[in-house]
Amino acid sequence: MNGISAAPLQQRIPPFISVSSGSLLDDVSPLSHAEQASIEHIAPMAPVRLSEFAQGRQHARQSLAQLGVVVPSIPMSADRSPAWPQGFVGSISHVPANPQRNQPGWVIAAAARCEHCAGLGIDLERTDRLMPEHWSLYMTANELAWIALQPPGQRNNLAHGLWSAKEAVMKALTLPMDPHHIEIRMLDDTLSFAAKCRVPQSNAPVDTVSVNGWLAFETGWVLALVALAPAALCA
Repeated sequence: MNGISAAPLQQRIPPFISVSSGSLLDDVSPLSHAEQASIEHIAPMAPVRLSEFAQGRQHARQSLAQLGVVVPSIPMSADRSPAWPQGFVGSISHVPANPQRNQPGWVIAAAARCEHCAGLGIDLERTDRLMPEHWSLYMTANELAWIALQPPGQRNNLAHGLWSAKEAVMKALTLPMDPHHIEIRMLDDTLSFAAKCRVPQSNAPVDTVSVNGWLAFETGWVLALVALAPAALCA
């Protein structure tokens, strides 16, 4: 398998979310003037990272086009997140190539209208990054206990699924968070999940936000997507 397809995920996610994905290529469309200017002003990039950025924007524009919106550019915001057009939310994820293992890079983007979704988070990971000794660095005690109850042959994929789910949650909430403050509970035979998050709020030290998401597993890959209901988090 050279990469992960969006098709298995799209069979389960709401129809108002559009997804575009593909392998990272050497030849990519140039950035718009606004995209290039945002990079130079905020975060100058090495050529390889610049290519990943450009292809991420290309798929982001394609995901918006599936919603009937054509935009010339998606520049980088001051916090380095994509500046989606007004009335839309989205998320982009890249996995660099690994020449030592003959593994290509991959990119995926998702988009939705704000009237349907308050925030989106998408995360793609290879399932060979996290060793068991790393799991406690991001899993809660309940998650570690759950992993220990799973068949040994499934634990690695599920551990990466938990990590990818937490990354998608943080992207959807647009908040940097301690992964131990996000607890994932797998549902529907591990193809969807619920997350409870302890997040800071302006009117209280900590609040709890519950969100739902979906997972797709293919050989060597896991993909997580989180969609916030319009009332889940106030922009």
